[in-house]
Amino acid sequence: MIGSVETSSSTVEAAAARWAAALDANPDTTPEGLEAWLAQHPRHAGALLRAQATLALFSPPVQAVPDAEAPPALTRRAMAQGWMRRHQRWVGGGAALAAAGIAAVLLYAPGTDRYATGTGEMRQVTLAEGSSLSLDTQTSLKVAMESDARVVRLEEGRTLLRVRHDASRPFRVRAGAVTITDIGTVFQVIRRGDAVTVLVSEGMVEVSAPGGKLRLGAGQTASFDGHGMPMAQAMSAAAIERATAWTNGRIELDGDRLDAAIEEMNRHNQLKITLSNPSLGGEKLYGAFRLDDPAGFARTAALSVGAQARDQGEAIQIIK
Repeated sequence: MIGSVETSSSTVEAAAARWAAALDANPDTTPEGLEAWLAQHPRHAGALLRAQATLALFSPPVQAVPDAEAPPALTRRAMAQGWMRRHQRWVGGGAALAAAGIAAVLLYAPGTDRYATGTGEMRQVTLAEGSSLSLDTQTSLKVAMESDARVVRLEEGRTLLRVRHDASRPFRVRAGAVTITDIGTVFQVIRRGDAVTVLVSEGMVEVSAPGGKLRLGAGQTASFDGHGMPMAQAMSAAAIERATAWTNGRIELDGDRLDAAIEEMNRHNQLKITLSNPSLGGEKLYGAFRLDDPAGFARTAALSVGAQARDQGEAIQIIK
């Protein structure tokens, strides 16, 4: 069995190269232990694809055959495996080590990718170096893998980041004038225009803003609006769970205002919720609701405040 639980990127890439070589040697047989290794961590699948693609770099180009019928479109995995099956000279320990070295170069190659979600859409992104980002609805950001740093530029929205710490390549999130630097962390960043809120659930970050610098540890949050340097605020474990419930498709309320809850629901749905009387917005709500069920939320919320939910076609109005 080739695989075991790996922690470092170099170890993962080396194991991926060995699996790629094993697949190449027996293209019609799944090596024993491969599926278990892939299931151990989301980045293993990406590492295997990189190792397979690396073998293709060393293959001479395929000559086009005149008048030949074009082959059907292939997935990236199938294309990589197809290249390897035609070039079995790479099988062996030395070739696997060479492939691992080149895969490491590809892993840290400079580049910028943009990710965005629309209304009602959420997305999970796993980066090649092992960190992951959860994108909330209506979120846009760019990821730059630079030689000396990993940089996320949050343009708008909300993201939860689980960062693999690497002191030689710091992980930074830039949201307008605010820069958050990871110190081995799980943290959330919200940007609404120029307002930025940072919440740390594990580890620690350093936040640089026009007013100075601030360190936030696990269970702390701070909001930056360009007017002075805020103080760190403590949050309970339950409050942090509520603040990050969106990653599981829920909104959890504990005495939150109705108008704030409606704003959150409307960000996630085409079907909007409105209030017949703005004074209803100050009513307090409790409970957990599905973000993708605006009608159910409106009915329950209406009952909670002694009102009615009326379907108006393109919207649901809470009337009292």
